Amino acid sequence: MEFHKILIAIDSNPSAELLALSGLQLAKQFNSEIALVSIIDPEGIPDNDPPTTRELEDMMEHNINRSQLNVIEKIFKDFPIKSFVEKGIPSKVILETADKWGADIIVMGTHSRKGLPHLLLGSVAENVIRHSKKTLIIIPVSN
Repeated sequence: MEFHKILIAIDSNPSAELLALSGLQLAKQFNSEIALVSIIDPEGIPDNDPPTTRELEDMMEHNINRSQLNVIEKIFKDFPIKSFVEKGIPSKVILETADKWGADIIVMGTHSRKGLPHLLLGSVAENVIRHSKKTLIIIPVSN
């Protein structure tokens, strides 16, 4: 099996570096292209905060862009990559981005939440696993 395009889904958690390194190793092994995707989830914005929803989305976008740039500078240095910052439901956006970009494989992390936190928060990785037609590499990470 060959992977020509690898999509790595990262957020602003420290685990993004681990995911990026894993994706980079795979890309070097298969001589693949890499793209990073990070998602701004408007559903994660509290309704009762003083800033407007738009202001909060702008702040989130700024933070995600900065986080992606840090990962790119630290992990990818001279390796050319494409970068996406999208808005929407994370699992859905990851799958849509993979389809639009033509990814052969998706690399992402899971926090392995169990019990009540899993039921309340759901799982992006679990939703991607259920609906993806692409090959997946799911890496357990801690917060």
